[in-house]
Amino acid sequence: MGASVTVWQRVVEANRPGPPEHSVPFRVASAAAVMIAVAACWSQGELSVPVTVFTMVATVAGNVLSYHRRADPWPAVKPLLAACAIGGFVWFIATVTRTATPGDISTVEGPLAVLFAWVLSTHAFDVPARRDVAYSLAGSAALMAVAASQSVDLSLAVYVVAWIACGIWGLVSMWQSMAGVRGFPWRTVSIAGPTVLVMAALLVAVLPAPRVSTSLIFPSSSPNSSSVDSPTNLTDGSGSLPAHAANPQGRTGVGGFLGFAKSLDTGVRASLGNQVVMRVRSSRPNFWIGQTYDKWDGQSWLQSADPASGNNGHVTKLDTGSPFTIPPAADQLATQLAGTTDVQTFYLAQSGPNLVFHADTAQRVYLESRSLFLTGDGTIVSSTTMGAGTIYTVVSSDNTATAQQLRDATVPLPPNDPGTNAQLSSAEQLRYLQLPHAYPRVSALAERIVSGVGSPGDGDPRTYDKVEAIEAWMSSHIRYTTDIPPLAPGADAVDTFLFGTRLGYCEQISTATVVMLRSLGIPARETVGYVPGSYNPITDLYDVQAKDAHAWVQVWFPGYGWQNFDPTAVVPLANPTPGSVIANRAGATLRHLPWIPVAIAAAAGIAIWQIRRRRRLRPPTWARQIADDLERGGRRLGRPRRTAETLTAYGDRLAGADPPNAEGLAGATRLVERSTYGGMEPSADQIARALSFTRRFRSQRRGRGARRDADQERASSSASSNEAPAASSGR
Repeated sequence: MGASVTVWQRVVEANRPGPPEHSVPFRVASAAAVMIAVAACWSQGELSVPVTVFTMVATVAGNVLSYHRRADPWPAVKPLLAACAIGGFVWFIATVTRTATPGDISTVEGPLAVLFAWVLSTHAFDVPARRDVAYSLAGSAALMAVAASQSVDLSLAVYVVAWIACGIWGLVSMWQSMAGVRGFPWRTVSIAGPTVLVMAALLVAVLPAPRVSTSLIFPSSSPNSSSVDSPTNLTDGSGSLPAHAANPQGRTGVGGFLGFAKSLDTGVRASLGNQVVMRVRSSRPNFWIGQTYDKWDGQSWLQSADPASGNNGHVTKLDTGSPFTIPPAADQLATQLAGTTDVQTFYLAQSGPNLVFHADTAQRVYLESRSLFLTGDGTIVSSTTMGAGTIYTVVSSDNTATAQQLRDATVPLPPNDPGTNAQLSSAEQLRYLQLPHAYPRVSALAERIVSGVGSPGDGDPRTYDKVEAIEAWMSSHIRYTTDIPPLAPGADAVDTFLFGTRLGYCEQISTATVVMLRSLGIPARETVGYVPGSYNPITDLYDVQAKDAHAWVQVWFPGYGWQNFDPTAVVPLANPTPGSVIANRAGATLRHLPWIPVAIAAAAGIAIWQIRRRRRLRPPTWARQIADDLERGGRRLGRPRRTAETLTAYGDRLAGADPPNAEGLAGATRLVERSTYGGMEPSADQIARALSFTRRFRSQRRGRGARRDADQERASSSASSNEAPAASSGR
């Protein structure tokens, strides 16, 4: 019984309110931090408008009431708040049990944000003491963390900066209240602020590259989605991307970037902006595939699996619901390489085509859609439009092979080797070797490029070496530009490009590469999608811009399937570390700074600062200036002015140490003394001569003799001071 009483007494003691907190700025900063954190959660879609409004109103009302009752809080408030807190936890557990998906943390974050908001808003009605206000300030950090967990861009930075400002304001106000002082501690904050920033930068610099978990069941959402007119039509949902290629022979003669469509016209000029179209979190950077094309007609690429071609049997409808399991295409069944799991989550920032982008080879798709359609070449199309805010995740098997593996893949195998079955079927070979007509000049150029490549003694060059040779030739013989000349009517785009202009961008370069490879009997196809774009170390996402739309080549290798090749873009092998990204961007920024104007501006700023500083330090009177000059010169002479030593006495002592300047020193000190004590104001000419002398005196260089005399004087003075006690003792 005694132990129970002791425990109860401890509970009562722990909950007894402390001294009332009278600091209004501290309370305002704490309440503002809570409301900013609530607004941040609302901005990320984790709190509804009614919950956000209720939380903010309750926070303000509770803090006002608590301030007025801080010296005499109501006893019934704590039991009511305890009941509210228990009710909030019961609601949270019931909601999570009913709606959360095991292993999917994102399904818990929304209810968790509501729970935190509820606890903080009800707690606002009982904040009489300093520790209670500090709890609200600290609790707002939990809400900010929940908001940050859902952020995929830098729009949250506005809330973060405002929250940090309120946090600093609150901590300073709490310190002022505790110490009983007024005024802002500028010196402490100016030292602590940069120190915290440097430590944060160092922490970011040592962070490892992000790893995307493969054990979660990923969320998906598709706001503002609607079904497309025809299930297999490729649409963009908003008209921002054309559904068909522009005609360069039309009224403008140019046409814009065609986006993603059922055909790819290589005669169209590209015009791409810097707007972010989507953000991607991925296990590793990769080529994110949208479509592949197998049929070339001399100017445009087509999909032979397109329903318009009458080849409807190549389209598979998947209506199992999310997650959709993607069956392997016919040309993927022969692959032998066991790929590593690659997870990509796409956050669409702009309305885009209803393509499901992915890294090869897609296995599962988490997307809020009734059904998916899969073409024979592996292109994945959603049956609903893809509006801004759509989120979907793709789990792929990355079957990227090494250079040596691809070289070995083309070595002839024994008849009983299982690798001999890892070949394309006859129909698939015809499909990926198709050409609209003979290309004698292209074939001759390709043969000339690949002749002599590979290792000595290999005989016929291996497929990988041929691809590498053609890529190298493209890099050195083609000028990359999006300002390509219009294609003449009836002209073949590849002939015009290789034997005419040799001007082009990714579509012309990749198309010419595919045609050359097919002329050599190597199965290849055109692929379009996006390269990763720039990595954002704050969000751990790749910011994919419109200009990152790309076209490249995929080449078939026995046992390894389709492999990506590209002479115009390089995709890193792994996610970078945040520190390396920040260092590279800082270096790039420094390299592009206009250093000459910056140096001129810095020099001008330093000069202005020095002038203002000298003006502030300049003595207010000519007499003070003379005294300062004499003291500076005396220090250089080794004879600093003693405490309580008059200026005249100091001048006489300096004159004894520097006889050549004795007359000038005596005149300057007498002039100051007459003006200060005799009331005789000297003329301007007398003042100018005295100042001219003292300026020379203060900057005059002193020789070794002067320094030796100064040392002797100091030694003599020291000896006199040492003998004084002995003399007084009667020795």
